[in-house]
Amino acid sequence: VNTIVKMAVDYGMSIGFDSGTLLGTLLITQLVGFPAALIFGYLGNRIGPKKSIFISIGIYMFICIGGAFMQTTTEFYLLGVLVGIAQGGIQSLSRSYYALLIPTDKSAEYFGFYNMLGKFAAVLGPAIMGGVGLIAHNMGYSSNMASRISISAIVVLFIIGGTLLYFVKAPKTHTQP
Repeated sequence: VNTIVKMAVDYGMSIGFDSGTLLGTLLITQLVGFPAALIFGYLGNRIGPKKSIFISIGIYMFICIGGAFMQTTTEFYLLGVLVGIAQGGIQSLSRSYYALLIPTDKSAEYFGFYNMLGKFAAVLGPAIMGGVGLIAHNMGYSSNMASRISISAIVVLFIIGGTLLYFVKAPKTHTQP
């Protein structure tokens, strides 16, 4: 998630979108994110936070694959809307679901760890994109195509995250110690 958010502008520039399109897409993403967080909060109450997080992960995987094939500014704007939807949902739900899983008397330590992992992911994702893009470029692909291959590589991170989440068992009730 951090990689998509942090690398969107760089990726858009690498495949040839102008700064107006990039700025417009960032604004769209922010405008869509707030109502999406509310909608996903409702959805989390209806079908459960874990299933709702899986929906967000699925949207992000579509974004990565769609981003590799997009050609027009309209498609970039559409992906910006989808990022806003998925970002609003996954950020609110993942924190609340995580709070259900951790001991309440150690929440500060656990959320500190959660924050540290977020910082690590902010480095790992772009490094993977850069590494995959560099390898693709060295294999003879154009810079444009190497960038497209690199964004699709992020799907692997969502698959790993979704797989790990699948095996998480939430407690039936959450009580104070």
